[in-house]
Formats: sequence, C-alpha cells, structure tokens
Amino acid sequence: MVNKKALTIFLTLTFGLTIALAFLAKALGFTLVGQPILMSQLVILAAMFIPAFAAIFTQKVIVKKSLKDLGFKFGPWRMYAKVYGLIVLVFIINYALTWIFVMKPDLTLNAFMNQFNIPGGLPLPAPVMILLFSVVTFVFAPIFNLIPSLGEEIGWRGFLLPNLEPLGKIKAMIISGMIWALWHTPLILTLGFTYGAQIWPGVLLHFVLVSGLGIWMGYIWFKTRSTILAAFIHAVFNANAYGIWVMIFVVNSKLVVGAAGVIGATLVLILGLITLYVARSEFKS
Repeated sequence: MVNKKALTIFLTLTFGLTIALAFLAKALGFTLVGQPILMSQLVILAAMFIPAFAAIFTQKVIVKKSLKDLGFKFGPWRMYAKVYGLIVLVFIINYALTWIFVMKPDLTLNAFMNQFNIPGGLPLPAPVMILLFSVVTFVFAPIFNLIPSLGEEIGWRGFLLPNLEPLGKIKAMIISGMIWALWHTPLILTLGFTYGAQIWPGVLLHFVLVSGLGIWMGYIWFKTRSTILAAFIHAVFNANAYGIWVMIFVVNSKLVVGAAGVIGATLVLILGLITLYVARSEFKS
C-alpha cells in the first residue's frame, strides 16, 4: 500500500518550503523577469535542494529506512551514453524545426551580446566563441549541474516515484511527472521562472514539458533504480536548455523557441507518450 503519511509529509515540506522561498524572494525584489539578477538565479538553485531535504527527512524520520533506498547507485554505464544521445537528439530536432519554421540562428552572437548588454564586443571571433560554449554545453555544464540536479532527483525519482509504485509503475510515472511539473508553478508565477512576464501560458507549457520529461525519467529509473543516472539526465537537459542553443537562437519570448517553448514541450511530450506505450508492454501495470 502507498504510505500516505510519508507522501503527505514529503509533499507538504517540498511545496511549502518552495512556496515560502518564492514569496520571500519576491518580497526582497528578486525577479527573473527581464534581465535576471544573480540573486534570483541563486534562489532557483536553492529551490532545487528542497526536494532532497524533504525526501531525506521523510525517509529517516518518518519511514525510518536507509538513505540507500533512495537510489544512490550509478546504474549501467551504457545507459548514460544512451540518455545523453537521446537528449541531444531532442534538442537538435527542436532547433532544426525552429530554424526551418521560425527563425535563423545568429552565428555572430550579436543578438546574445545585445540581449544582456555585454559591452566591448566578443573577446574572440564568433566561431571560436561558439566552439568554446558548445564544449561547455555538451561536456562541462552537465558535470557542474550534477549536484543541484541530484538535489531534485533525490526527491522526485529517489523518494516520490518508488513510494507511488504500489499504484503500478505506469501510474507512478505519470503522477510523479505531473507533481514534479506542478512544483515549478510557484517559481513561474512569483519570479517569472523560464517565461518572464508570460506566466500563465508559461505555466501550461512548462507543465506539459516537465510531465513528459518526468514520465521518461520515471521509466529510466524503474529500469535502473539509479537516482544518480536520473540526476545525470536532469543535468544534461538543463545544460542544453541554458547552453549554446539559446545563445544562437535569441528571442525575447520563450513561448515558442527554446527548450520550454511550444516546439520543445511538444517533442518532450511525444517522448513521454512513446515511453508510456513501451512501458505498458514491459511493466504490465
């Protein structure tokens, strides 16, 4: 049976602390609308560790089980290459469609420099800068993103997903993905996370995006029982979402172009639906 007490405490802590953090940041004047300030980015970083805190507290104090049960293992190494390749493929398709139907990339990086009011021009020729930022996006950023991503994944995949498993793996994948998506809503509504001032359509798009991503990640977790692998997936996705792609495809509105735009959300939703189709034959639940 589902441990309703444990789930209630975990979700109350996670959502309660996140909402409190969002409103405190709002009261202090931090915002992600327009040109983000450093403190606002740190607020988002802090929020990523809240699910881990809630999961560890609930696991030790309420459930009284070992933290090892939260999925602290690496999983099969080949799976890291597979998920990495699939994420990059999704972004390639996303921006290929963007290039064909919406806009051309700015390979001069002038639009990016102007967007953030960076004075003095590029320190190196644009092709060199693009190459350097590509290396950062595809190699270094996933590594740097691992720790904050693990902060979320300990909660969402390590604790929430297996605690929903008595409902059946399929239902657990769907429900956990939707809860994860809903958790971002206070950050969008109060701070303009991802979408700036376009909060209401942003809430809907982000819900679709994260639900689809959560379904796929839930499937991978059930196949490997590795929260570290889930954190790697999260880290690679975020590295691409905020990396070289947004530097050469510069827009003010994130509703169409970008990882969380219509194109990106639709692609990830398709990934989630394909995952459900595959999982139904594998899990039989």
